[in-house]
Amino acid sequence: MDRQIVCVGIPSVEVAVARLHDPTLRTRPVAIAPLSTPRALLREVSAEAEQEGLAVGMALDHARRVCPALHVLSPNPRRGRYADEAFLTVIGRYAPLWEPSQPGSFVLDVTGTGKLFGPACDVGAKVQQDVLARYHLDGVAGVGSNKLVAQTAASLVAPSELYDVRHGSERVFMSPLAVRTLPGLHRPCMKPVLERLDALNLLTLGDVAESPLEALEVVLGDYAGQVFRWAHGIDHLPVLPPSIQPGLDEVILLEPDTVDDLLLWGRLLDALQRLCRTLRSQRRVCGALSLLIRYSDQVEVTKHERITPETCWEHDVLPVLWSLFQRCFTRRIRLRQMTVSATGLTAYAEQMALFDERSAEEQRRQDRARKLAGALDQLHARFGEQVIRYGRNH
Repeated sequence: MDRQIVCVGIPSVEVAVARLHDPTLRTRPVAIAPLSTPRALLREVSAEAEQEGLAVGMALDHARRVCPALHVLSPNPRRGRYADEAFLTVIGRYAPLWEPSQPGSFVLDVTGTGKLFGPACDVGAKVQQDVLARYHLDGVAGVGSNKLVAQTAASLVAPSELYDVRHGSERVFMSPLAVRTLPGLHRPCMKPVLERLDALNLLTLGDVAESPLEALEVVLGDYAGQVFRWAHGIDHLPVLPPSIQPGLDEVILLEPDTVDDLLLWGRLLDALQRLCRTLRSQRRVCGALSLLIRYSDQVEVTKHERITPETCWEHDVLPVLWSLFQRCFTRRIRLRQMTVSATGLTAYAEQMALFDERSAEEQRRQDRARKLAGALDQLHARFGEQVIRYGRNH
């Protein structure tokens, strides 16, 4: 059976949600960027801003010179979560499997549901219509035989439009597109790949697809096979629902950029609490933790550490997170972003140790910590995230 994958999302999601709450922004050029420094880079731009010559990644001070009428908003993760919640109330009725790809964007696997909801393109259109009717958010949709093609198709259309790539036409669809169109090539680790493709004048995916794989391996090394498959529209990755994702991430955006150790540690504690609460709700434990920090000068540092034994409790993970923080934060330069990731996730098994080597005092401390975490879970579930937080966060 041919796979049927649908990608639905809201372009420039933070701009779209901000316009819901402030209608005066609907016809103005709007961008999302940190306001703490003029050297900040634009993270999202509206269609009006694009028409003025602005683009994601442009420096804020340069953008203001190009477009004096530009209205700049600070990043706010709550806007992305609002769009996610809007989609989640809709897509569960149409897709047995769905995966969040980025804020305000989801990938749906509707393979085998044709008799219930019709072709995949109809499912995409229904999700668009329902989200627009209920939440006034105008989205895009892409349909294809795999995640890569569906996501690429969705990125090429304007709001209220849908792009359907039929089975067998993936190579023809990908061929005329620029190499930089691929979502997977925007990661920092792929920057050398883009530079080498530019040096070889391989500007479109068709150029890459026509190149011999052996020649690409000489230039791109280990990335050659992946880029070659992408250029042909081949992607075997399955749609993974959140309950079986290989990892969980918590992204912390710092506004303004800061170098305050106590503030940074407080934000990390909040992120760790959210991660562990999610793990407990999904009845899973993590076997490894990683921390990525991004400095104001765009330098990134990532550290990883195993967690033994696997756990879902803050009390057990806290020493590991503190070690990662000390190893990552070695430059006295302001931080712009931190990302805590829990990996090596497995199902939670309530199995007591046969020979417990902990002292009675250690057992009491652990029991108290777990009871406190359970009580906080109930408070947050009932009253929201802001009802109680770590004091060092303020």
